[in-house]
Amino acid sequence: MTKIVAITGGIGSGKTTLSKYLNNLGFVVHESDKVVSAIYSKPSKPFINILKKNISNNVVRGGKINKKKVAHVIFNNNQIKKNLETYIHKEVEKSRDLFIKKNIKNKKGVIFVDIPLLLEKKLEKKFTFVICIISQKKIRTERVLKNKKFSKTVLKKILISQTTDKERKTRSQIIIYNNKTKKDFIFSVKKALIKVLK
Repeated sequence: MTKIVAITGGIGSGKTTLSKYLNNLGFVVHESDKVVSAIYSKPSKPFINILKKNISNNVVRGGKINKKKVAHVIFNNNQIKKNLETYIHKEVEKSRDLFIKKNIKNKKGVIFVDIPLLLEKKLEKKFTFVICIISQKKIRTERVLKNKKFSKTVLKKILISQTTDKERKTRSQIIIYNNKTKKDFIFSVKKALIKVLK
């Protein structure tokens, strides 16, 4: 029977690093963030229409989305945020379901799926295991700001919207801490994989 393992954790905790490591080991990994990036980099007509309807007609120009404008609006208007997230989550879910079906058909022993908002969306019961990466908020903040993906203001709002580490610990089967070096993190990942694969 195929084990379907979910990976989750707060922003900047190390989910992408874990996914890359698993890929390098030859495991199949579905990454929600990559699907979301594709939705924004190659927007479909329905998504463009949603953006124009909810934000403005000039938020998309020449098929390119003004991400900064979108981020500013959604983090200041909960209804618009909800409208966009409803579409995006459905697309991500469709992509994930197809990925799982394909790899079950291909008789993969373990399938990993990286879902940042797994606990917020109450999806944990769908999976064999939930691996949660826990990292101190200060360290996560430094990582995210170093990558320059979000401003301090937007990051603060994201952190507030995500669940707590206490909640993550109670609703996950495997906890991996990522507060030290990458070497320490990978060592912890190796130990976690023993539990998953046995």
